[in-house]
Amino acid sequence: MNTKEPRTPFPTQRSRIGSTTKLYRGDDIEAAYRGAVTHRGQVTRITRGEELFWITDDLGGSRQLLDVTEFDITRL
Repeated sequence: MNTKEPRTPFPTQRSRIGSTTKLYRGDDIEAAYRGAVTHRGQVTRITRGEELFWITDDLGGSRQLLDVTEFDITRL
């Protein structure tokens, strides 16, 4: 009798982003403000010296300019 246990998927690895130097175009991110997710989408442009970046927001359907210092940014 073969009684292998089913494989359990690995938990999703998320990493917190504290600077635009850790972001790349094409990254999928989530932005939270005071614990509530307000934006989620793909990074389209990065301004490294000013800690600003743009995403195409999946939640609102528009392009958003985000500031790393104002939001808790997590790479999905």
